[in-house]
Amino acid sequence: MSNRVRQFIRGILAKGPDKKEWQMIDELLEPRARQVFYSMTVADQRHSLNVLYTALKFAQNEDKHIDLDFLKRCCLLHDVGRGDKMGCFRKSYAVLLDKLFHEWAIKIGGSINTNPLNEIMYRYYHHAEISSDILKNMGMEREANIVLRHHSGEKTDLAADEMRILEILMMADEIN
Repeated sequence: MSNRVRQFIRGILAKGPDKKEWQMIDELLEPRARQVFYSMTVADQRHSLNVLYTALKFAQNEDKHIDLDFLKRCCLLHDVGRGDKMGCFRKSYAVLLDKLFHEWAIKIGGSINTNPLNEIMYRYYHHAEISSDILKNMGMEREANIVLRHHSGEKTDLAADEMRILEILMMADEIN
């Protein structure tokens, strides 16, 4: 529970990308991908950047070559499916509902409609799929394939280098 409280405080106090990070994002992402990244909440932008930095630390310890630009894109874009409305308070509601009323929360999160609570829970449970669809629509198939699996860890049909990218992303996301 203390980890969730720490995450909440970090989210509230989060600052957007600094000048150096803007430059890195501009170099890594095509304009449409940048637009999607910047449409996330500031807290999610900071989370994605923190995931990227942690992933790079893990990648430094690798014996094999890792496509660092691919890893960075996956890190930056892994949560774009949360959109611009899943701020700290809504995420907190989702976490609490999931913990306290899990079966009910899953039921109301099964589809998206005009009810804000349904949308919160839908995005909470399905943001990986939403993120993947967004990336596929931009022609970022490889990134979409990794992002889709960043919570499930499903490695079926992944090349060895993609499996390692997924593992690193999952570890870095878990820490952040």
